Amino acid sequence: MKIIRLIAVLMTIGIITALMIIAGNYHKDSAWKVPADSRKEKERVLRILAPYETNPNSKMLLDLADQYSRIKNNPKVEIEFISKNDFKKEICIELDQDQLADLIICDNSIMPALINLNVLRDISDYINETSKVSHYSFEQWNNTRSDGKYYGIPFTCDPYVLIWNKNLFNKNNVSLPKNWDDLKAAAGKAQEVGVNGIGIGARQPEEITAFFIQMLYTTGGSIREINGEGGMKVFELLNYLKKNKLLPVECINWNQLDLTNKFIEGEIAMMINNLSALSVIKTGDIDFEVGVAAVPSEKKENYMFHGKNIGISITADYEASIQFLDYITQKSIVTQIADATETIPVQVDVEYNFENDGYVISKEFIQKQKEHGIAKSSLNSWFDISAAISDGIYQLISETNPSIRNIADIMQDKVRIAIIEN
Repeated sequence: MKIIRLIAVLMTIGIITALMIIAGNYHKDSAWKVPADSRKEKERVLRILAPYETNPNSKMLLDLADQYSRIKNNPKVEIEFISKNDFKKEICIELDQDQLADLIICDNSIMPALINLNVLRDISDYINETSKVSHYSFEQWNNTRSDGKYYGIPFTCDPYVLIWNKNLFNKNNVSLPKNWDDLKAAAGKAQEVGVNGIGIGARQPEEITAFFIQMLYTTGGSIREINGEGGMKVFELLNYLKKNKLLPVECINWNQLDLTNKFIEGEIAMMINNLSALSVIKTGDIDFEVGVAAVPSEKKENYMFHGKNIGISITADYEASIQFLDYITQKSIVTQIADATETIPVQVDVEYNFENDGYVISKEFIQKQKEHGIAKSSLNSWFDISAAISDGIYQLISETNPSIRNIADIMQDKVRIAIIEN
C-alpha cells in the first residue's frame, strides 16, 4: 500500500515538474520570440496610381520608383497601374473606401475633374515656396489650378504629332502633309498602294476627345461651339476620310496603343498620336523609317500641352509625397522621364536631343511647343464632356450616311449641359 502511495506521489511530483518546465519554456519563448512587426518598424510605403498601359511608360515609372526606394530612409514606392477606361471608376471606388493612393498621375485634362471630386489636395504653399512655376510654361499650369489654388504639377509634355512611314512616302512620292488638303491627298496616295491612309484611336473617350480638340483648335473653333464653323470642319474632314476609305472604320475599336501597333504592322501609312507612341515603335520590330512632324492644320498651327499631371491625394502621407515631388522635378529626373517615354522635357529650361534616338523631330517644333503651346480646354465636367464627344465621333465613323449637322448639334447640347451642371 505504501509502495502504491509512493508511486502516486512521485507521479504527481513528475507532472508538476513537467508543467513547470513547459511553463518556463513558454515564458522564455514569449520573452524572446517577439513578433516580426514588433522587432522591426513596419516598412513605409508610398502608393502611386497611374493610367499607363504601354510597357515603355510603365517601365519608366517602375524604374523611377525603384531608384527612389533605394535611397536611404526613403519609403518604398509601389505603383498601381489601371486602364484609362477604368480610371474614373477606380478613383471613385478608392475615394469611397478611403483608400486613395498617395499620388495620382492623370491626363492633364482630367485633373480639374479630380479636383471637383475632392480627390486632390491643395499644394499651393509647396508650389509657391519652391518657385516651381518658373520652370514650366505658364500654360502648363492651367489644368492644375482651381480658384487660384494649385493641386498638381505637370509630369510629362506629350503633344499630338503626325507619325508616318517614311519609306512608303518616299517610294510613292507622297508629300508630307502640312494642312488638311495635303492630308487628304497624302492619305489618298497611300491608299492607292493598298495601305490605310491614316489612323486615329477612337475607342477611349478621353483620347478621342483630346484628338478632336487638337483638330478643332486648328480651325479657330472651341469646345463651346462644337456645332459652329470650326466643329463642322472637323466633322467634314473625318467624314471625308471615312467615306473615301482613307480612315478605317475599325479605328472605333482602337485605343492609342492599338493604333500604334497597327502602324508598326504596316496597316496604316500615318497616324495622329501622342509623341510617346515613339517609345512603343522603338521596341517594335519594324523594317521602315519613321517620320515625325506637327499635326496638319486648317486655319492655324496648333501646339497643345497634352501630357500627364501628378497630384497628391487628400488622404496621402503629405510629407512623403512632397519629398517624391521634389525628386521627380529635378532636372536630371525630368530628362530621364523624357528619354524613357520619348516625350518633350516637361520643364522648359531642360534640353533634350531627340536625334540621338534616330527620330528627326525638328528643333523648331519643340521650340514652338514650348513657346506657343496652349492647354486643352479642360473643365470640371471633363468625363461627361469626353463621353459626349466620343459618342458623336463613334456615330460619325460607324454610320453609313450620318447627318453631320445632327451629330454636331446633339454633341453640343450634351457638352453645354455638362458644363452648366458642373
